[in-house]
Amino acid sequence: MSQLAMMMLAIGSSAYDLAIYHLYCHAFFKALLFMSAGSIIHSYMSETQDMRKYGGLIEYLPFSYTSMVIASLSLMAIPGLTGYYSKDIIIESLYGTYTVSGYIMYYIATASATLTAIYSLRVLYLTFYNNPRGNKYTYSFVHESNHMAIPMFILAIYSIFLGYGRDNVTFHLVMGLPHTNTFIETEYTLPALFKLLPMILGLGLSLTLIYIYEFAYNLFDKGPNFSSVYTYFNQRIYYDQLLNNLIIRPVLIFGGALNSYIDNGLLKVLGSTGISRGLNYLSIFLLFNLLFLIFDFSSFDIL
Repeated sequence: MSQLAMMMLAIGSSAYDLAIYHLYCHAFFKALLFMSAGSIIHSYMSETQDMRKYGGLIEYLPFSYTSMVIASLSLMAIPGLTGYYSKDIIIESLYGTYTVSGYIMYYIATASATLTAIYSLRVLYLTFYNNPRGNKYTYSFVHESNHMAIPMFILAIYSIFLGYGRDNVTFHLVMGLPHTNTFIETEYTLPALFKLLPMILGLGLSLTLIYIYEFAYNLFDKGPNFSSVYTYFNQRIYYDQLLNNLIIRPVLIFGGALNSYIDNGLLKVLGSTGISRGLNYLSIFLLFNLLFLIFDFSSFDIL
């Protein structure tokens, strides 16, 4: 969803050409990312999607690893890959508007790009570099998905070289008004720091995450304060618990009450069940009255 948000930000800053270009480019490396993930999941015997049960798959799935690296680095907007040419120019063009709203959107987009880089590198680490977390029997069945190799190879080529044609995007002036064309300011007046900030933050925090995984994994076990912070974030800031207790459980209780008193109560009494029972009672009543009339008339002496 973060890439769709990038396109919406580009549209919001009237960079419609960049939004369409990023839609076109990101389709290839995102498709490669999904196909690589599918290849990994399919190769696992239990087909689990929990990355914490993977690890060490670089020795078993070299082609899927290469494809995943290309797709992840392109998604992280590493220079030289397709994602860099279509994604970073959108972030830069937000600052290039030189407006307050543009500055706000720039920092929001930078934060989003940083989080994207962090989770992309986390996927690579937990899946390929981490110590194996599965059992030996499961790893004995890990294999490459040969029937997916050709489309993954084609997507990998596009994920590397497609962005080189960005300068040929010639509809800057066609798809916007003159006062919304800020690509000249973005290219020639933007300070280098703001062009490099998304990459610096993304790579810096991603490498910090890898350092914590490898060398400081017990950092949060050295005291109650650190452990509580770790637990808070490890439980996804208790979002699932809040969602279950405040929304899902009351809605389920309310739905159960509706089912008891409305679906199986009022609607049945006034609806199908009530009508059926009413017709049964009416038919029985009419039958008894008919029998009563028959026997009553037969009791008269006509003669």
